Amino acid sequence: MHPLRTPLALALLVAAAAAPARAGVGATCDIGANGTFRFLTEALPIGSTNAEYLARLVTANADGTVTFSVDQLPPGMVLDPASGFITGRPTSTFNEDVLVSADDGVQLIQATVNLKVNSAGGGGNGGATFANDALPDGRVGEAYTTTLGLENGVGPFVFGAVDLPPGLTLNGLTGELAGIPTAPGTYFASFTVYDAGEDNKVVTVLPILVHPADSDFRFATRFLNNGELGTPYCDLWLVENAAGAVSFGASGLPPGLVLDPATGVVSGTPTLAGTFIVLLSASDGANAITTNLALQIAPSATSTLHWNFFGLPTGFVNVSYDRQPPVLVAAEGADAIAYSAVGLPAGITYAAGSGELSGTPIEIGEYPVTFTALDTATSESIVLSTVFLVLPPSGGDASQIPVNFWVTKASLRTGEPGRDGWRAAAIYNADRRTGSRFDPLTDVLRLQIGARVLELPPGSLEGSEKSLSWRSPKGATPVEQVKLAPGNQTLSWVTKNDVITESVPGVLTQIATLGSRGYRLLLSFDERGAFHPALDFERAAFVVRTGKLTVKGPGDDAAKLSLLLADPAFAYEAQTSALRIRLLHGDTVLVDRDFTALGAEPKLTTDARTGTLVYAIKSLKDAATVDRVAKFSYHSGKGAMSLALADLDLAALPGGEAHVGVELTIGLKTYYTAVTFFEGRTGRWSTAMPGP
Repeated sequence: MHPLRTPLALALLVAAAAAPARAGVGATCDIGANGTFRFLTEALPIGSTNAEYLARLVTANADGTVTFSVDQLPPGMVLDPASGFITGRPTSTFNEDVLVSADDGVQLIQATVNLKVNSAGGGGNGGATFANDALPDGRVGEAYTTTLGLENGVGPFVFGAVDLPPGLTLNGLTGELAGIPTAPGTYFASFTVYDAGEDNKVVTVLPILVHPADSDFRFATRFLNNGELGTPYCDLWLVENAAGAVSFGASGLPPGLVLDPATGVVSGTPTLAGTFIVLLSASDGANAITTNLALQIAPSATSTLHWNFFGLPTGFVNVSYDRQPPVLVAAEGADAIAYSAVGLPAGITYAAGSGELSGTPIEIGEYPVTFTALDTATSESIVLSTVFLVLPPSGGDASQIPVNFWVTKASLRTGEPGRDGWRAAAIYNADRRTGSRFDPLTDVLRLQIGARVLELPPGSLEGSEKSLSWRSPKGATPVEQVKLAPGNQTLSWVTKNDVITESVPGVLTQIATLGSRGYRLLLSFDERGAFHPALDFERAAFVVRTGKLTVKGPGDDAAKLSLLLADPAFAYEAQTSALRIRLLHGDTVLVDRDFTALGAEPKLTTDARTGTLVYAIKSLKDAATVDRVAKFSYHSGKGAMSLALADLDLAALPGGEAHVGVELTIGLKTYYTAVTFFEGRTGRWSTAMPGP
């Protein structure tokens, strides 16, 4: 394996070790505006001759592009001067103090750190590795295909991916990445391969540049400057090949930092420490581009506490996440650190003392997770928000897993700090059976748009198990209100007199976490801060809004579902695209009906606001006498779907409560959600929770 392949790719996502050059856009950051240029790295991890080595040099408060150097390294290891990553497979033992240097163009700083390589270890990363140096560029509207390569390992292999460009999908069994890109930008996608023969997972991050259909407009910025809590910060974002005046946007900036849309200058004083994945956007009047980069904020001007994080391997359902060496989400810069996490998938645990992830995920999904590291000696803490993806045994990518969360309405008021606001309402699907449903006494409710977080600790919400609410104290700023109704799967919230640093128009990341269940969506807001379902979803969303089941006897049972589906890549062709519905209770298949032949010719229109092709689909009359499709209709512009099934056998439903999986296939896409039904009267089931 080439010693820089995997880490160079990783560097593009997490290398906040350097800042972009400040030139060419009529705006600058003053020299010294960022505080004292310094290393956050104080130590390097111990390596082994039996495993790939991966570490990085991290700085803060750079006044320009940082270049790294080191006076010596063991044979087989190299330093990438642009990113600060030290990588390779050492070929001999080593135990020496090495001199590392960082130059930001204004000053040179140096530090001495110990580097040790021993012959102990084995397993883990000594197996399969990615062979890709880079991935080919793409262009909006043009077919794209490439295949991930591997070196070593035993197999069979399963691939997974997160943060692919819209329009591209990954074949989990072959590693082929294909599709037609629909949105330009530079996407730092995380890839995982699981080697079943060695029970080992390897993760890497590779950038995919998607050009606009008619230009080469792109970001020149590939690294974000790091900062520190309480110290003034400045950074400048740059683009190339713009057709006109450029306006910038951002989602996910650390609290305390703001972006000047006209200049691309980010400034302010950070108020929260941690690692933040920032979604950058830029428009030149002809095209809008995006990219996702990381920014680290240290807890103070003297602290070196920071996340030593290189990406989270994808999980696969019912496959152990344990391995040697362990999967760590760990920090450096303190003697004693206590770890915690919110939002982990069921079956996964996070060790408070070591930062080790272990266990076996038991449910497919994309889980937004917030990790916290606390220095127990100084009480300083840092956070890290990332995504834990759990794929089916066949692998694939996050875009193939619809989010079981539907935003019925959302709006943002930005640009007037102290008068900003955020308002939203949603429908969610989750396990609401007794003992599994959200418990206001023990569970956290967390809502987030970009960097704005509204978090309610256990005990905050009051009410009944069907309807809960919380309101900020009278006179508090901002004004906040949350309503959660597990009884009918709805959630709404509003903030007023707020400070929201997100920029509109743009695509913003919205996260909702209810106890152990998390949901992450990408939503497109217009210049007025409005979101319009269903065509402004940038990720597939699929929920059961309401449902009823009737159990009279085998062959005489029925199901009626009102569903909501949004998919930016939706496509359908009558009599050709597959149509299939399955209802599941655990491993028991209640209904499995292929009704491809019932698909009528869709009515096609073009949405005037977005230019999106809109499908209106209805089913033909079904002559079947078993598992009959009494009605199927769908409008992709509104997201509304109706499905009625008759002549069923639902005898396998347990009495009282049942968590039913709904699996719908349309064309090449399969959408899945699960919803809890409650038996009211005997034989009558509903998604509405009974009781007062």
